[in-house]
Amino acid sequence: MKRKSRKALDCKLVGPSEIDPGYFRYEVTIQEGDGEVYKAPAFGRDMQDALSRLVWTERTEKVTSYANKKSWLQVIPLISLLCVLGVFAFQAQSQDNPAWVIGGLASIGAIIGLSIMWSQHLDKR
Repeated sequence: MKRKSRKALDCKLVGPSEIDPGYFRYEVTIQEGDGEVYKAPAFGRDMQDALSRLVWTERTEKVTSYANKKSWLQVIPLISLLCVLGVFAFQAQSQDNPAWVIGGLASIGAIIGLSIMWSQHLDKR
């Protein structure tokens, strides 16, 4: 069975953007997988840029609404950080080697760094 997906049916140039003179305003007609058709505004330097910005914005809104519905998901990174540090602390205690604590702190630093990079990736425009 073929999966029905969203598609852009039409994209019309409305005119230059009132906010930024280097951008143009487009009106995109989108058909959802269930057949619903609606129009969405899109802004960009050209049509391809406007469509990619529209897709990125809608994807970000879906992820944000999902994260807001599932607020318990925000606690999982904190618990995972504590678990990682606990495993390394247990290894340091059982093997009587403080290098495991340094490895645990380095792992936590890497996890925090990756989460900061991911957050910046999601916030890009």
